[in-house]
Amino acid sequence: MMNLLRHRWAIMGLWLLSSVAGFMMVISVGLLLPSISADLGLTPTQQGFYGSAAFLGNLFLTLPISWWVSRYRPKILTTVTFTLSSALMFVQGWGPNFAVVLLGRLGFGVSTLAREPARVLLMHRLFTPRDFILVSGVYNLLFGLVVGGGLVLTPIILSRVGDDWRRVLLTFAVTLGVLALLWTILGSDGEENAESEQQEADPADGRLGIIRRVLGYRELWIAGTGSMGTTMAWSSFVNFYPTLMLDVYDVSLNWTGLLLAIGIATGGPSGILLSRIVPRVSGNRRRNILQAIGVAMVVTYLGMTLTDSIPLLIVITLVSGVAQGYWPILNSIPFYLPGIRPRESTVALSFMMTLGTFGVATGPALVGALHDRLGDLRLAMMLISFAPVLLVICSSLIPIRTDRDDE
Repeated sequence: MMNLLRHRWAIMGLWLLSSVAGFMMVISVGLLLPSISADLGLTPTQQGFYGSAAFLGNLFLTLPISWWVSRYRPKILTTVTFTLSSALMFVQGWGPNFAVVLLGRLGFGVSTLAREPARVLLMHRLFTPRDFILVSGVYNLLFGLVVGGGLVLTPIILSRVGDDWRRVLLTFAVTLGVLALLWTILGSDGEENAESEQQEADPADGRLGIIRRVLGYRELWIAGTGSMGTTMAWSSFVNFYPTLMLDVYDVSLNWTGLLLAIGIATGGPSGILLSRIVPRVSGNRRRNILQAIGVAMVVTYLGMTLTDSIPLLIVITLVSGVAQGYWPILNSIPFYLPGIRPRESTVALSFMMTLGTFGVATGPALVGALHDRLGDLRLAMMLISFAPVLLVICSSLIPIRTDRDDE
């Protein structure tokens, strides 16, 4: 046990690093979308569905999958899902037509989110409840660094391989295979508590009782709805902003990738900072922080559509990145619900992610449909910029706890 505790950050860090690498590959596709669209002849609506496809299946499958896979040990669950992700990325890179590529992306999204219960179990086994928000902050930091780095490197890799998007996706597939091998060798299940594990495996009211109890927490519904607004706007910009800047302002993919990377990378340190500040302020001020973040998102997303000035866009994306630091606060809510148990936490987090995923999936699809209807991508992007208003509303309706003893 002591040996595991000494190495807990190394174990958790490897898992988090591997996980955000998978999300980076989901997000970087926005920079490949112009090449994919030109090669496969996609309409704006098809582009929107392709951007959403990694998350569409999770709208219906995340909750039952999380309930099912949470029975398995973190090490085997992580290894299997990474192996599947690698195989499905190969399918996307090889796919001879849009239908095959779309199915590959759909399956890749399911395998990516199916890993999340392993994170919750490792957190419970390696850390105390008061550490959970810090672990989420570190996740946010790595997310910013890895995804931001991916957004910078993807256009460079694409240029080096002659704008061949398939070779970029095959490179991603090989990388995922290497990560699966590393986790198989170096990963761990953490330290089990036999009594707790038995209680989690055999709840008194049956397995479906876990889902019923989780869905009874109103905080999850409200927080998830707030998350849905932020992810709807964020995913729309990740998928369509490169196309908007290229078509409307003639700004290169290299610059657009750098701008998106600045915003995402800034969100990492911001999340760490907020995860240290929020536990030290009162409940009302915690709400005020989230409300201010929601307003900042709306303003900065609108600003990103209205100018092609690179210096000004850098400033705007820096502010937008600071606002992305909300993630560790909102996504720590399932860990601090009164009376919640470890396995229930995995389902609770997955339920919140389902609502957030609804935003991720519908945002690009909605922008694509609006673009088709209005014939104006910039106007469609301006309209979706108001989605984070949901965070402003929802954050005023729930307590933001930072420990299970908070009232």
